[in-house]
Amino acid sequence: MENLSVLNNRVFYSVVQSINSAVILHDRQLKVIFVNDVFETIFGIKKSDALGKSPMEFLPDFDANHKEAIAVRLKSTLASGKKSPYHDFAYYSPTGKLRYLLAISIPVFDADQEITHVMSLIHDLTLRKELEKEMLKAAKLSSVAEMAYVLAHEINNPLTGIKLGLKTLYDALKKPENIEVLDSVITDLNRIQNTVRGFLDEKRSQTLLEKSMSHIIDEIFEDALFHLSGQMDQKQISVEKAFSEENCHILINRDRLYEVFLNVLLNAIQAISRKGSINISTKVFSPGPEEEMPEELLISVKDTGNGMEKSVQAQVFEPFFTTRGDGMGMGLSICRKHIAKHGGRMELTGEKGRGTTVNIYLPVADNQV
Repeated sequence: MENLSVLNNRVFYSVVQSINSAVILHDRQLKVIFVNDVFETIFGIKKSDALGKSPMEFLPDFDANHKEAIAVRLKSTLASGKKSPYHDFAYYSPTGKLRYLLAISIPVFDADQEITHVMSLIHDLTLRKELEKEMLKAAKLSSVAEMAYVLAHEINNPLTGIKLGLKTLYDALKKPENIEVLDSVITDLNRIQNTVRGFLDEKRSQTLLEKSMSHIIDEIFEDALFHLSGQMDQKQISVEKAFSEENCHILINRDRLYEVFLNVLLNAIQAISRKGSINISTKVFSPGPEEEMPEELLISVKDTGNGMEKSVQAQVFEPFFTTRGDGMGMGLSICRKHIAKHGGRMELTGEKGRGTTVNIYLPVADNQV
């Protein structure tokens, strides 16, 4: 008959290797004498680097307070002979990966009811924490959408009245420059009203796209620049344009692209303290071998502003993220959604003190009209 002690060891080994949590067995000096395979996955530390050492020795210096709390938890279990309360903490592995962990210590007794070891069970809560964050973000977005719906409903009627009033004044303005300004105001009001109607129409789930020639991008930028000319003159900002001579077909929604370009240009203006430049360019290119990758229209807006840190760049497209005290943190998030509905993508690069470049990629449609 097989020795019962050997059988118990085999059962213990099978159990601890099958659970989806890290298992660490410490002796009375808190030295590690066993860890299961999941330990390496969660902690990012090899078994050989942990065996024979205490947690204070093999854990990275992610947080002195947390490391001290781990030691206190283990020592308390040894002293009391009772399992510890749950202890949750953020853990950064040696490679810098962040995990959210929940740990508990359990005393292990011999046949004489003497404590011989302490076992730690560590659960990885990272996925749950990330889901909670996503749910919170979704709740915030839902709240914003509800607010937008109420706001759209309240301003829709006054907008109609403003448009009628401006049309009444239209014939009284004889000077061409006044007519040009009024045309711009009416165009902007139409765009606002279209946006408002988009909120009110709950059935409108997709952006309606129309096939156009890519030179329309030049016209949309000219409209946005005219709208922002006063702010650029005030800061003495010059604009350099290098629009592609190649003309191709693209599928666009003009109003949505106007919103995107206006927002990107406004961000560039706000990033320049005084006397700077904004460079706008377009070009048609293939991102890979022609037979594998379709052509794209690259739209670039580069400014000579303050730029931003890498850590900020990683968050600029997240809803509610802003570096300005008076900002809402929704502009670039909405812009990226508009571009995504065009089948494109939006990227931002830059360096602190050396300006920022926003690249927008739109797919080139086939040449059938």
